[in-house]
Amino acid sequence: MAELSAIGKNSIRVDAMDKVTGRATYAGDVYLPGMLMCKIMTSTRSHAKIVSIDTTAAQALPGVRCVITGSDYPDVRFGSGALKDRRIMAREEVFYIGEPVAAVAADDEITALEAIGLIEIKYEDIKHVVDPLQAISGKSVDVHTDLEDFEGFGFALGGNNCTMLDSDRGDVEQGFKDSDVIIEETYHTQPISQGFLEPMACVADVEANGRLDIYASTQGPYQVRSQLASVLEMSIGNIKVTAMEMGGGFGAKLRLALEGFPAMLAIKTGKPVKLVNTREEAFTLNGPRLETNIYLKTGVTNDGNILAREARSVFDVGAYLGAGPNAGVGHGLGAYSIPNFKLRSYGVYTNKLYVGSYRASGVADMNFATESHTDVIAHKLGIDPMEFRIKNALSEGDTAVNGSTIPVNGLMETILAVKERMGLPKKMEEGRGVGIAVGEWRSGSGPSTASISVNEDGTVSLLTGSVDISGSDTSLAQIAAESLGLRLEQVVVAKRNTDMAPFTGPSGGSRIVYSQGRAVQNAAEDTKAKLLDLAADWLGVQADALECAGGSVYVQDNPPQSLDLGQLARMSLTSRGGPIIGIASLSSLPYAPVFNAQAAEVIVDRETGQVRVTRFVQAQDIGKAINPMGVEGQLEGGAVQGIGRALSEEILIDKETGQIRNPSLATYLMPLSVDMPDIENILVEVPSADGPFGARAVAESPGFGPPAAIANAIFDAVGVRIKTLPLSAERVLAAIQGRDADEYTVDSEALRAAESV
Repeated sequence: MAELSAIGKNSIRVDAMDKVTGRATYAGDVYLPGMLMCKIMTSTRSHAKIVSIDTTAAQALPGVRCVITGSDYPDVRFGSGALKDRRIMAREEVFYIGEPVAAVAADDEITALEAIGLIEIKYEDIKHVVDPLQAISGKSVDVHTDLEDFEGFGFALGGNNCTMLDSDRGDVEQGFKDSDVIIEETYHTQPISQGFLEPMACVADVEANGRLDIYASTQGPYQVRSQLASVLEMSIGNIKVTAMEMGGGFGAKLRLALEGFPAMLAIKTGKPVKLVNTREEAFTLNGPRLETNIYLKTGVTNDGNILAREARSVFDVGAYLGAGPNAGVGHGLGAYSIPNFKLRSYGVYTNKLYVGSYRASGVADMNFATESHTDVIAHKLGIDPMEFRIKNALSEGDTAVNGSTIPVNGLMETILAVKERMGLPKKMEEGRGVGIAVGEWRSGSGPSTASISVNEDGTVSLLTGSVDISGSDTSLAQIAAESLGLRLEQVVVAKRNTDMAPFTGPSGGSRIVYSQGRAVQNAAEDTKAKLLDLAADWLGVQADALECAGGSVYVQDNPPQSLDLGQLARMSLTSRGGPIIGIASLSSLPYAPVFNAQAAEVIVDRETGQVRVTRFVQAQDIGKAINPMGVEGQLEGGAVQGIGRALSEEILIDKETGQIRNPSLATYLMPLSVDMPDIENILVEVPSADGPFGARAVAESPGFGPPAAIANAIFDAVGVRIKTLPLSAERVLAAIQGRDADEYTVDSEALRAAESV
């Protein structure tokens, strides 16, 4: 490949000045004339019939402009996928503590809060279920007695099992018979918050012609538009969504969340309405991740070949199927070639807040189980854990769990890079240990479009429908600049909304640089072809004799014979082809795996159980680093979130009621900078066949491995194996003292029971 001028260079973010000067506009910064403030009233019951709602006193309060309840909305259900199981606001029944039941628009937020306190609701309690294993056992009440009537029902067993995924290959039973050693284990992961800095916010306004304008903190403006049109029974063309700057999302802001409340209030009052969540509401109104229970059974030969695996996972999805249990099947094998397997994954309703997405929903849970399990097997066989992984690792030409053929990849390079950097294997003194984990993801795909127009001064304007959530606009601008031979500052990334920008899928699943980036590269190539055709007419040569670089189109054999892009743009205004605009659209890209390897060194205090991570090394195959500085930021951010998940983060949920007990950053223990080790990143570049300039996804994988790597390091340090997250000091100390370290002992038969429902 020729030397690149923009790709692979550390580039300051295109929005850096706006961010550091405070000029960047977030949804909470939007102020419109006559704007009202919205607050939401939520259910105080786990499961109950709504007998009556009296809003009389609230509506009479001075300054209150409107009060709405579920009956103000059309009686329609929506969902995050095919299954339509959720109303935007409760009507006859509530299904969890915290479910919205009313909303108020008032002149100010204080008045709106006062009005909420004046609404009187009478409930009639209904039996409820909080434990997902009890819910799926067939011995509990059904959360939704009308599940089979929901649109999209079909991939489920009924009862409280709202979705079931499976994948089989080979002969599992024969594989176990041929195995010398069979190991069965269960693992449990905790409820966890995405921890985004900016609570969700939205402003809704109704134009004079009746169109609805939405300014939202969202990763998926087109998805919000579609779902909002559904719950309001409006035409999609009558809704415009502007995705504002976003202070973190990590998947929580992919879908319709709170936008429907200010939207309905704006429709009813004719005034703009703003809703901004408090930090408490960020925990209790927007979908977190809930617990997962995982059973693994693996058969191996004495010399370390994995022959068979059975994996069953139960994902608690709360009251509605938000982000389901896909990871339970897709990542039940880990990054290993296993010829015989039987994988089952269940999404189970409980009377708790519905789940949302979080940095590859559920994969970190499965990775904790599979990579801890991998270490257990290696130690059982007396094989070095790193060598056991190398022996069984997927390689090019193998078949992935989804049936795809594994293409060229850097899995082995990442494993060997970590092995060399950490000096493995090595034995540390008592109380100190090292653990490893390997993770697998796939570069996200989905519909992507882009357009590039050439301006009269030689700059270009790049327009996409994607949301910049991680500095991706900078990477897209670098792709356009490289393809057109421009400097980065010559690429203007246009602000966008659903009216003006071409449709694209949501900004999540690590799809933007890989998939959207390919659309940008294709649009740039289309733009370049049009520039060359126009220049060929004026320069009197064939288009294939020209090149586009340095801000001009020139004759390759005679570079001084050239036209700059500004000249060509001005010429195009009166040319037969018209102004130069390059466009591209694609539906999906082929499977491109993303592998990483991580290692953690820890010190474990035997007296307190406290675990301190002293060193963390990770290597990831990123294909090609479009912006290395941005790539390292993504790797470090993912690792930090994974370390927090491993050691301290947990949403505490009342086991009787399903109520969240710690909706505060004072009690939800996210790690601080002083808790973090220096994170050493190794960028492995094995180009993908389809990503722009060979790029692969980056953001998801670094969050997968830390829980297992740290758990494996704890075992190396003090000889105790903990299978429940988080790896708190209390849990570690209990294990050291020989007490039950795992609060949850998951009976494998409870997981099997789902099939008999």
